[in-house]
Amino acid sequence: MRGRGKKVHPPKKKRVNRPRRALIEPLSDLERQIKAQQEFEKAMIHLIEAERMAEWGNAPNACAHSAYYAMHHCAAAAILAAGGVGKRRDAPQSHEHIVQHFGNLIAAEPGFLGQSGMVLGRARTDRMVADYDLVRGIANADAAITVREAREFVDACKAKWNFEDKVTDELDD
Repeated sequence: MRGRGKKVHPPKKKRVNRPRRALIEPLSDLERQIKAQQEFEKAMIHLIEAERMAEWGNAPNACAHSAYYAMHHCAAAAILAAGGVGKRRDAPQSHEHIVQHFGNLIAAEPGFLGQSGMVLGRARTDRMVADYDLVRGIANADAAITVREAREFVDACKAKWNFEDKVTDELDD
């Protein structure tokens, strides 16, 4: 008799441990610089489209959409140019985090740039109304204001982080 009256349990099944996640490699300074310039160029494309739609005056929802994305991509470029965030030192993936990190980045800046975090937040709200609200949309006057603010936003970021405008001349042809 084994164990004299004690129950003998079968040995536990051995389980293989999960492999560890690969280490996150941060972007190099060059990769971050290239990505920041690409984001800025995308911002310029959206800005030019928004300005053209504002001149036309017949597509305020599309106009607000493009103006917001001009600011969104420009904010992502600014975050990258300032060193990025997180372990990867990259731009955040979500719109909410772009707004948050950009606001933190420019909070102490003087002039329009210091207020541009609030401008980005308002433009995001306008874009969400334009894209998702079933009852109302954006008025032409509001869309025109958003486009003017987008131009100021992009110009202020361009001056602060020395982005190159490689797009305007291409789209004017």
